[in-house]
Amino acid sequence: MHAYRLFGQHDLRLVDEPDLPLKPGEARLRMAHVGVCGTDLHYYYAPDNAGIDRPRHIGHELSATVIEVAPDVTSVDVGDRVAVFPLLSCGACGECRAGYPVSCEQVDRKVSTVGCGAPIGGLAEHTVIPSDLAMRLPDSVTLLQGALIEPLAVATAAVLRSQLSKDSVAVVTGAGLIGSGCALALRASGVSKVVVVELSEERRKSLAEVEGLTILDPVNDDVVGIVRSLSGGSGADAVFECAGSPKAMDLAFSVARNRGRLVIIGLHERPYRMNTLLALFKELTIQGHSAYSRAAFETVIAWMDQGLLPVERWVTRVAFDRIVEDALEPSRQGQLIKAVIDIPQTENHR
Repeated sequence: MHAYRLFGQHDLRLVDEPDLPLKPGEARLRMAHVGVCGTDLHYYYAPDNAGIDRPRHIGHELSATVIEVAPDVTSVDVGDRVAVFPLLSCGACGECRAGYPVSCEQVDRKVSTVGCGAPIGGLAEHTVIPSDLAMRLPDSVTLLQGALIEPLAVATAAVLRSQLSKDSVAVVTGAGLIGSGCALALRASGVSKVVVVELSEERRKSLAEVEGLTILDPVNDDVVGIVRSLSGGSGADAVFECAGSPKAMDLAFSVARNRGRLVIIGLHERPYRMNTLLALFKELTIQGHSAYSRAAFETVIAWMDQGLLPVERWVTRVAFDRIVEDALEPSRQGQLIKAVIDIPQTENHR
């Protein structure tokens, strides 16, 4: 089978690899779509001295069809359409029992996520995974949507953790897929006042199609004044920082109300110098957020089934042989909201 493997900075190669034999508890998948994540960009563009183990497989936002299962597998069947929950974990430690497999006490997360250090990844014609990582999709959810569940689960988990009420005011900085997903998840969870702040005119226009959002330009709009007006003068109950930029963090501190919550989701390439006095005097809660639970995956699938997360409208589909030119490079330059790779649908896996 054909699979991509990253050998070094700017060195992504299509190689021919044998299909792995199935072990007990495993399922073989014919990959359908793979979303491009900021993590993939980091792996591809990071210099060779950045401490990233290479060669490695990449691709962790996955949808697929089950084409083979081990004899002991009962959770999925051949022909099932699935999304992949990519976090390998023991399932028994305190963190796993609490619903946080990303913090599993028994695995090294650097090598224990499908497509992010694990010996398996999705940017291939086929892959083999533990069958309990395959989550069935309802008939109403397409395989293209299935490849968007993982990043949307990040956004959804952040929204669910914030425990906002329908009368809350929420601000989202950055309208990539995670930020847009946060905005849609906030609406799906019942929050009535959602403000999205985005520098890109193209991204603002794409979100303007979504009912019930206030879309602002941080350069030309009075973001602080508008948020205060929407909130009766108090400010945002929660700010979801999805841009990963110092200016967005500065704005988050400015628009948050006293005793508000700052949820940091965007990946910052450099350390941010925080005004601790402002956090102190406003008595802010600062919450980091990077992952999700199975419950968040299930919530995303349920919301997709109800038509509440129409994010596929923002997807740019990319051919398997054009990943660098049409996905990685324009994503790096901020030209795309979400690139998704279409995987060739070959039948032979022996």
